[in-house]
Amino acid sequence: MPTLKKRIQIPVEDKTYKELKRLASKREVSMSSLAMALVEEALDLQEDIYFSRIADERLSKLKESKLISHQNAWK
Repeated sequence: MPTLKKRIQIPVEDKTYKELKRLASKREVSMSSLAMALVEEALDLQEDIYFSRIADERLSKLKESKLISHQNAWK
């Protein structure tokens, strides 16, 4: 079946291939569907890490006097 999705080829070690095959079989999906889901999950995690670093940096520069308590914010 033709698809509009872009394709990539990724060489993997035998151990990785076997694990992908086992997991795809267990989830009853194709190896390519599993690989795509895992790549998307990894990209989401990288994005979360990036924004967490930014938030931590901003929080560390914040002065305590500028903070509003949760209770006061929702009054």
